[in-house]
Amino acid sequence: MHSLEAGDVPESVRKRYYADKAKWSGEPAFFTTAQAKDPAFRDQGRRLVTATESQEVVKDLVAIAQHRNWDRIHVTGSEEFRRSVWIEASQKGLEVRGYKPNDRDLQELDRLRGETSRNTIAPMAARDVDVARGSSGISRQSHGSVLEGPDARRGDRGNTPNDRAADSQMRVMEAVIRRTLFDNPEAVARVMTVARTQLDAHIAAGRNIRPAMVRDAAPSIRQDVVRGRDPAMPPNPRPGREPKPQERSRSR
Repeated sequence: MHSLEAGDVPESVRKRYYADKAKWSGEPAFFTTAQAKDPAFRDQGRRLVTATESQEVVKDLVAIAQHRNWDRIHVTGSEEFRRSVWIEASQKGLEVRGYKPNDRDLQELDRLRGETSRNTIAPMAARDVDVARGSSGISRQSHGSVLEGPDARRGDRGNTPNDRAADSQMRVMEAVIRRTLFDNPEAVARVMTVARTQLDAHIAAGRNIRPAMVRDAAPSIRQDVVRGRDPAMPPNPRPGREPKPQERSRSR
């Protein structure tokens, strides 16, 4: 049933304005500020009257019309105002008379409808919550790939020597963890979250963090591992640097 009662507006609209009565007519009037001399719009029950072309006011007027179940509305005024009302009301499913849209208006309406149809809200799965809390820039993809944004490891850290040292520790730790748990990005995120929490606690306690010392893996070491040499055995001497045999003492 249509409502024609003056002042019947949605609560969300009412909270944005200062309600009063128009000076001469006594009609409900809604002001944008407490000091505004002219109302943003007046409510005559059967009509909503405004002297502005503000897009925000247009949205609120259409919201009031929708709230009152005005499925068909008639609009008058400037072309810009009528066009704005037509676009806003058409998105809400209201029939608008008083404005004839051109081809570009129809294209604009289609574009806006397409944008709103892509706006969604859905609950986050528990596993996604674990990854999001990791703040290490890890994002799980459909094929188990891992992506990392630039400076994702740094998070909100500062630029003090202690912070830089903690970052270096996290980078080395993350490289090792990823190599070990390469097929389980969720586990990587959880371990990194725990590690980062502990480092932050140390920094908050005023402890100094030592920078991570990374040694470049020489090719010979990698080859030894591939060839299966026992790391406990002493390394083979380099060619041309064979140790001289110890001279035996001659007994006289």
